[in-house]
Formats: sequence, structure tokens, C-alpha cells
Amino acid sequence: MTQPAEDPLVAKAFDSKKHEELARAIENLSSDEAAFFLHKLERAIRKRKIQLTGYLVAMGAWLITMVLSLLYFGTQNGFVGWVFVVPFGCVGAILYGFGRWAERVARVPPGPPAKSTAVAPPKAVAKETP
Repeated sequence: MTQPAEDPLVAKAFDSKKHEELARAIENLSSDEAAFFLHKLERAIRKRKIQLTGYLVAMGAWLITMVLSLLYFGTQNGFVGWVFVVPFGCVGAILYGFGRWAERVARVPPGPPAKSTAVAPPKAVAKETP
């Protein structure tokens, strides 16, 4: 599955060296384009927050499961080396879940389109013949 490319204008928002260029580009946008850009930027920020949260949760889960694995390993007799695979399986599952969630958030379409102020032409009325 190919990853959707991030909008280059949104990517500039995360590069501190390109903030001035981004500000000049935003000034040239119409109000509808600016609202669309803001929506895309909010989605990108939310996606990155979810990913960062996933990394932190995965690190915490790895630490806890590794300590539990060490405790189990120290208290059991025989081969229990498999317990050291469990922390990495947990980390993989957590990162996968948060990654799927972040991608789903990034794909949310913008809100309902703005209402048009144009007047629709009147419908033709068929005349009945007696």
C-alpha cells in the first residue's frame, strides 16, 4: 500500500526554516483556499500528535512488559526465553494500531462544501393540452 504524500505546503509548516516562505504563500490564498489549507494543516498536526502518542505508549508498554518478562524469567525453571519476544510483539501491535489510526485521521475529507449563493434557473413547467 502506498503512503499518500503530504502536501508540500503543509510540510513547510513543520520546517522552521521555511516559515517565512509559507507565510507569503498563505497571504496569497483566497478565504476558501485558506480554510482548506487550515483544515489540511489541522489534520497533519493531529496525525503527528497521534503518532507521537503512539511512540510514547509503545515505549511505556515495552518498559513494563520487559520488566515483567525479566521477573518471569527469574522465577521460572527451564527454557522461558520466549518471554523476551512478548515486549516487542506488544510494541509492534501498539505502533501498528496507532499508525492505522493516524492514517485514518489524515484521510478525513473536509467538511461540507460552502453553500452557493447562485440562484438556480427556474424549472420549465409543462403545459397541459386539453
